[in-house]
Amino acid sequence: MKRVQGLLKNVAVTIGFLAALGGFLVFVGIVPPPWKVWAAASVVLPPQSEGSLAGVELVTEHTVSVPEDVQKSLGIRQGTTEMVAVAQPPSQTQTLVLPGSTALDPARLYRIRARFAPARVVEIAPVIDEAASAAAGETRFRELRAGDRVKKGDLLGIFYSVDCGNKKSDLTDAISQRYLDEEILEKAHKAFLSGALPEVFMLNAQRNVEADRGLETRAVNHLRTWDIPEAEIQACYDEARRLSKLRGKERDLARIEKNKEWPRVELRAPDDGVVVECNISQDEMIVDGTVNLFQIARVDRLLVLANAPEDTLPTLNTVMKTTAHKWTVNTVGAESKAAIQGTIDAVGYLIDPMQHTAVIKGHIQNPGELLRAGQFISATVPIPPPKGVVEIPSSAVSEDGQTCTVFVQTDPKKPLYTMRRVQLTHRFGGKVFVRSTPFAKDEALTPEEETLGLPPREPLGADERVLTTAVGELKAFVLEKQSELKKEHKDDARASK
Repeated sequence: MKRVQGLLKNVAVTIGFLAALGGFLVFVGIVPPPWKVWAAASVVLPPQSEGSLAGVELVTEHTVSVPEDVQKSLGIRQGTTEMVAVAQPPSQTQTLVLPGSTALDPARLYRIRARFAPARVVEIAPVIDEAASAAAGETRFRELRAGDRVKKGDLLGIFYSVDCGNKKSDLTDAISQRYLDEEILEKAHKAFLSGALPEVFMLNAQRNVEADRGLETRAVNHLRTWDIPEAEIQACYDEARRLSKLRGKERDLARIEKNKEWPRVELRAPDDGVVVECNISQDEMIVDGTVNLFQIARVDRLLVLANAPEDTLPTLNTVMKTTAHKWTVNTVGAESKAAIQGTIDAVGYLIDPMQHTAVIKGHIQNPGELLRAGQFISATVPIPPPKGVVEIPSSAVSEDGQTCTVFVQTDPKKPLYTMRRVQLTHRFGGKVFVRSTPFAKDEALTPEEETLGLPPREPLGADERVLTTAVGELKAFVLEKQSELKKEHKDDARASK
């Protein structure tokens, strides 16, 4: 007895808990009140009827006739406007969006190196420090650094090189010796003509002049290989000419004084641009001639490197065969918010084995030099529309996974619409491209599709009119009527037997 009472008590507690929980759910609005549920259940919805398609007739196997009142109810006709579209050659193009980045153009990047290494940095070119000058009220200077602008011929730095000094001395000595040997040759030639000197002495003097010229040419070529400015080479000629007029002790003192200046070498900017690297400091010893001391870049035009997936390369190769292989580049920091127009220069032949992408190269202008190398970009490549297709709105097509169907109005004056199975080639931006060229027999209908009872594909020609609304409803009506007709034929066949 006590066990039964305990069970009844547990049941009562459970019912009370559920009632409290239901009241809470009704209060917070999660569960509607019971009286509203009963009221909704008491409402009887009118049965769905086929009134929207009443009057539509199947004229032929795939053609339907739609009365004017049904056209209005289906939205085919809105006022005096009939919702049809005319198939036309493509007016839109697909686009290919490629990620990438900007870079400095190697053809406009100058790498300044000390080919005459080893050398010591004596001085880095001074430039006016605008901020310090404004704060101090007088002109203040600082060393040249990355970000500064230079013009062609501006001083970058001064270096001392023992090897360079020796080569300048060798050049000066070769020129001086040539001057002396030319003078000896001239006198020997006069003496030979007068019969006072054998011919062998004149020929020996001539050989000495030729040897001097060879040494002179070798020294000049060596200095030019080191990118020594022509002005410094010309200074060697001027000094040799000056020394040729001096004699004795005065000549020796002049040579010693000039030899102190020969190791001094100036590096100057080869072109206008921005210093993007400065890798030296005062009194530093440069021992490696392959190190970039300065890098100067012209940044009014930047290189664009975009990454294209390998499956898009056939499309890009097609684009490159056209004369208009352009792209538009979007990035932050541009002077205008509009996309920057550019040209595709080349499609790379090497595929990244990790990302399976190829590098696409191009250039963009950088007015105002606001963009920087290494910025992320998004390049959009317009793809020319394919041939053999027409463009129609995507709303004119009904798809069910196996077939793509449109309704064609062959006569604008008659409300007759023919269902046609078509082939879609591209889809984007609310438009679709439909094949307009004829199909071969095996393309129009494969054996598998024939087994399923599907209709063959047909081309959609230019200027043909297609419905842009109620396509799904009319397709369902046609398929239903076709099914009824097949069933009737089967019943008739059975009755005849």
